[in-house]
Amino acid sequence: MAIQVKEITQLITEPVTRSQVKAYMGYPDSYTFQDDLIDVLITAARKYVEDYTGCAVVEKQYKVYFEKEDLVNGWFELPFYPVSEIEDITLTINGTEVDFEQKGLKRIKIYPSAVFSTIPVGSSLSEWYGEATFTAGEENSIANTVIIRIVSHLFNHREDGIDKAFNSLPFETVKLLNSLKVEI
Repeated sequence: MAIQVKEITQLITEPVTRSQVKAYMGYPDSYTFQDDLIDVLITAARKYVEDYTGCAVVEKQYKVYFEKEDLVNGWFELPFYPVSEIEDITLTINGTEVDFEQKGLKRIKIYPSAVFSTIPVGSSLSEWYGEATFTAGEENSIANTVIIRIVSHLFNHREDGIDKAFNSLPFETVKLLNSLKVEI
C-alpha cells in the first residue's frame, strides 16, 4: 500500500503572486479579466511542483499514514522536504507515540527506536501502521521560477486541457523541475 498524505495546514499563501506571473507573461497588472484563472493556475502549478518533486515550497504541516510495507530496511522517508524542525516530528506506531532515529538534514528518514508494538499473549497483530506528523517547506527561488513558467504554459495552452498541458511542459521547465528532486 502506498503512503497517504494529508495537509493539515488550511491557509496557504502562494509563493508567487499574480503580478509576478503577469509580468513574466507580459501582461499589465491592469489586465484583470483573467485574474481568477491565473490564481487557480498558480495553486495548481505549486501543487504539481510539490507532488512531482517532494519539495514543499510553502511551509505546511503534514500527517502521513504508512504501513510496514512502506519501510525500507526499517526506515521510512518523509515524503516532503525540507523538514522545518526535526524536534517537531511526531511518530506513532499503532496509536502509540514512539521515539525514533533520524537520518538526513533536509530529506528525513526515520527509524522507530522503540518496539513497534506489544502483542498480548495468545493474540496476533493483524495490522501494523504508523503516522508521522511534521512541518516542511521553505521559500525556493528555483521552485518559484518553475511555478511561474508552468502557469504561463498552462495559461497559453488552456484550450488543450490541463492534463495535456502538464504533459507538454517545455524542456527547460522540466529540467528545472527535475533539479528540485535532488537533495538540497
